[in-house]
Amino acid sequence: MKAFKALFLVTLLLGGQAYAATLSERTYKRLTIIQELMGENKYKEALKRLDELLPRVRKHKYEYAMVMQTYGFAYAAQDQYKKAIKAFNEALKTEALPEQVQLRMRYNLAQLYAADNDWKSAARAYEQWLAVAEEPSADSYAFGATIYAQLKNYDKAIPKIRKAIRLAPKPRENWYQLLLSMLYQKKHYAEAAKVLETMVAYWPDKKQYWNQLSGVYFTLKKNRRALAVLELAHKQGFLEKERELMNLVNMYLLQGIPYKAAKILDAEMKAGRIARTGKNLQKLGEAWMRAKETDEALRELQAAADAQEKGILYLRLAQLYTDKENWNKVIDLADKALAAGELKNPGDAYLLKGMALYETGKKQGAIASFSKALKYKRSKRQASQWITHIRTEGA
Repeated sequence: MKAFKALFLVTLLLGGQAYAATLSERTYKRLTIIQELMGENKYKEALKRLDELLPRVRKHKYEYAMVMQTYGFAYAAQDQYKKAIKAFNEALKTEALPEQVQLRMRYNLAQLYAADNDWKSAARAYEQWLAVAEEPSADSYAFGATIYAQLKNYDKAIPKIRKAIRLAPKPRENWYQLLLSMLYQKKHYAEAAKVLETMVAYWPDKKQYWNQLSGVYFTLKKNRRALAVLELAHKQGFLEKERELMNLVNMYLLQGIPYKAAKILDAEMKAGRIARTGKNLQKLGEAWMRAKETDEALRELQAAADAQEKGILYLRLAQLYTDKENWNKVIDLADKALAAGELKNPGDAYLLKGMALYETGKKQGAIASFSKALKYKRSKRQASQWITHIRTEGA
């Protein structure tokens, strides 16, 4: 409310001098002394003198209005908003003050209501001012937008903040932030994206705007754009937290670029910005696996399996070693997968083990493993074919 104090004091001093000719000499002198006291922050003494002056001016509308206006300034400067509001309303009620003074006072009233968190009254006073104001400033439109934003009347607030932005000689970051927050509230994500594109251009060093822009693009299902924005943010060093970096990794995976995902995840783990947890190692191994980088996938999935002892990880390792035809490893890992449990389809592990046993010449063991795979719907057909093949071969 400091800005209001300065504005009220300036208005008071200028107004008092401009209309001194319409005051009696005695009232003018006393108001001048009161103004000087207020200029020295001696509000208690100023209010005491106003109390003494008030009975003398009640019968004179203009003088009474000037005194009430001065009361309003004195109370406002001390953050006594309700008393200031009452005093200003009394001054306005007389309709004795010049039109421009009344207009300025209505704007001051709106500010006071806002300071007192009475947003409905602030809106009413603001609209009364706006209806007769000539060429309202950018700041005044931004103030109106703030009032309606507090009332959650975004349909009125958004056009006002847009007009404030258009009229402003240079970009005001807090106005763009207000507009953006209201567009989010209205779920107008396409418009929010346009605003964020402008904000990124004006304030490219603010990493939150890059993250927000990527998020809005993702919401709009413009995944390529979302990824491109995150890539730029990463190159500028804006992605520092593990959550932000993992978001970039996941975006690469979502877009079917596993090699890039794996490279970034590996580099950020080495840099210490992403922890080498079992979960993260699993994601890294799976990314290498999807990128068909078998050796890297084996290394990271083995580390993930050692950390988590999860059946699915042992199973994936077994699948990779099948590609490398390391059958003893496949048997060992299939057994570990089955022992660890929690497999969605244990038949897959029995199939891999059966294949490895067959390849190592242990046909009876292979048939036993394939027979266990028969119990599971997903692996039943393939297991049956293997058993038929082995028995036919033996015959």
